[in-house]
Amino acid sequence: MRNLLITSMFVAVVCISCNNSSNTNTTSAKPLVVATADAKEKYQCPMNCQGDTAYTTAGQCPVCEMDLEKK
Repeated sequence: MRNLLITSMFVAVVCISCNNSSNTNTTSAKPLVVATADAKEKYQCPMNCQGDTAYTTAGQCPVCEMDLEKK
């Protein structure tokens, strides 16, 4: 009975540990910076999720995760 309890606890810990590690974000993407009016290059979401919000670098839209397009 004691071995069954120990085995069950071990399996539970392994399952929880595997689940938590799969949710970590391993990408090292740069944070998006909102572009000012005088920015030379601007990137916007093609779906206009955030209206006229533009960014200084390419990346993904924080709302729909589509690739930003150069405007």
